Amino acid sequence: MVERVDNAALGISLRQAELKAFLWDTNPWWRGQPRRPLPPVPRWLFSHTLQRLTTGLAPVTVLRGPRQVGTTTLQEHIIAHLLQHAGVQPQRILRMQCDELPSFKGLQDPILTLCRWFEQKILGGSCNAWAHQGEPVFLLFDEVQNLSNWAPQIKALVDHHAVRVLLTGSSALRIEHGRDSLAGRITTLELGTLLLREIAMLRGWADIGALLPSTGVKPSKERAFWEALHDHGVAHREVRDRAFAAFAALGGYPMTQVCTASSRADAPVVCPYRTRAPWPWGGSTDTAYIHSIHSC
Repeated sequence: MVERVDNAALGISLRQAELKAFLWDTNPWWRGQPRRPLPPVPRWLFSHTLQRLTTGLAPVTVLRGPRQVGTTTLQEHIIAHLLQHAGVQPQRILRMQCDELPSFKGLQDPILTLCRWFEQKILGGSCNAWAHQGEPVFLLFDEVQNLSNWAPQIKALVDHHAVRVLLTGSSALRIEHGRDSLAGRITTLELGTLLLREIAMLRGWADIGALLPSTGVKPSKERAFWEALHDHGVAHREVRDRAFAAFAALGGYPMTQVCTASSRADAPVVCPYRTRAPWPWGGSTDTAYIHSIHSC
């Protein structure tokens, strides 16, 4: 029998039991259940994203990046930090996976509808009431561009509710198309493939911090910065070259580097399939090469 959760006053009808179950499964902290294991080290953009989400001027932070670079995992690292280190109550966090799920297509304005359901069934009060207590609600939407009219819904949400929103999306064009209606309410961060220092860290070679501070590029106007950059490069030359060799052989996607690093951390980096342009640079992929990465 299909389970129905009705609230006529709010016009909410989550008719499909699998949709309700999906929300509970993707928000296990509501029931005190563990999340899926995450990589021990988050992507380099973690601290920037966390700062924009929690204390940034704009209520909406967008994290853009192609699939498989780690935007979803970074979002989960953010949630883990909020729960474990920032003292955020589990019921104040809603995460929605917005991939092409048939369950969402039956809902009109799915973002607004599910947020109303969340307020009543999980939060136990309005988002604004929690904000007045100094405890804002965090709403995280993954692959949000897959929902039709997502931008007007987010606009209505932040215009009438004091919430903090993190959106991730892999379609730069579709995300950019929705930015116009969110002018003044949104800040955007771009996440690409792994940096060389991230590859070195994943493989256990070295933990090389960023030389340029997160506050901006102002130091790059000073001669002293470039002198320090030169010395920094010389000091870490060996690790840099090893990381570049790993990047050249396997690409910059976390999946390839984590997989090979976990099984052969100190082994020489060799790409067994070099008959075509090294994936993902050349747009031409080698099926056997990709299968070798997945099976390692």
